[in-house]
Amino acid sequence: MTIDLSRVAIIARKEFADHLTDRTFLLVLALFGILTVLSLEATLTSYASMMRSYEFLLERALERAAHADPSPLFPLPTPPPPLAGLIFQRIGDTFGIFGPLIAIAVGFNLIAGEREEDTLKVLLSRPVYRDEVITGKTLGGVAVLAFASAAVFALALGGVLVAGLTVTPHDAVIVVRCWGATLLFLLAYFGVAVAFSAFSEDSGRALAWTMAVFILFSTVVPVVAVDVARTVAGPAPPWPGADAPPDEVQRYQEEMHVHAATYGGVQNMMLALSPEGNFGVMRGALAGEDLAASLGGVWQNLIGLLAFPAIFLAVAYVRFMRIDLR
Repeated sequence: MTIDLSRVAIIARKEFADHLTDRTFLLVLALFGILTVLSLEATLTSYASMMRSYEFLLERALERAAHADPSPLFPLPTPPPPLAGLIFQRIGDTFGIFGPLIAIAVGFNLIAGEREEDTLKVLLSRPVYRDEVITGKTLGGVAVLAFASAAVFALALGGVLVAGLTVTPHDAVIVVRCWGATLLFLLAYFGVAVAFSAFSEDSGRALAWTMAVFILFSTVVPVVAVDVARTVAGPAPPWPGADAPPDEVQRYQEEMHVHAATYGGVQNMMLALSPEGNFGVMRGALAGEDLAASLGGVWQNLIGLLAFPAIFLAVAYVRFMRIDLR
């Protein structure tokens, strides 16, 4: 049996159009737009304050350096981070909190809603195969999430331009990186919602089970990750004191480095089980200057973010192919 891509495209377009005309979805998207504007305004205000502080400290540092001995290097203040990375990291914070809700809203009634309204039997009575139906509906949902997240990022980018700020090609690359990570994050909970939608006979149960999984991974797993990391790393080495010999201070610094590396490694490994944990680590990496170097330390988080929707969507596919609609 071969999938007819034209039929898949028709189903995907219908699913996409149904969501874009749904008042609940449009309301959630409008709320995201409002949150984006508020976040953008707060970020621009904060960045302007950081720039004024940096310019003030830099001016004072240069004045002091001009009257001091020019032989040693005079310490200069650290400049603020790139504005684009800061803005879209804040947008990522908004998606990290509210993004799963829009993903769940798109996916929880994808199949259960059709069964609840007895429209799935009518759909499958047409000359269309089950794998074409689930593939088309899934692609339609993915397209909706891609459109919604891209619209929010485009709104933020437009706000930056309206504010009179210059967007460099590197800034545009950062935007695309952050949008890609955000879409993967949304797809994680979309996959969960579709899987429970396939196993549930009504949309209410699908929503309840999906929200339970969302609470588990968004709140329980991060808390457990901290507890496990603290247990494995053990207590931090005690500070030897300000008057300690240099060798003791050096030993303390080495022990602290090992402790911090152990704690961070265990916590990051545990957070790889959570879409929120993976998304949080990825946001910080993708906002950096060197993508290859940034991803080198978070490859397991990228794999986790890719595997999460893949596993749940595969489960949804298998379940849908075996649903008894009699």
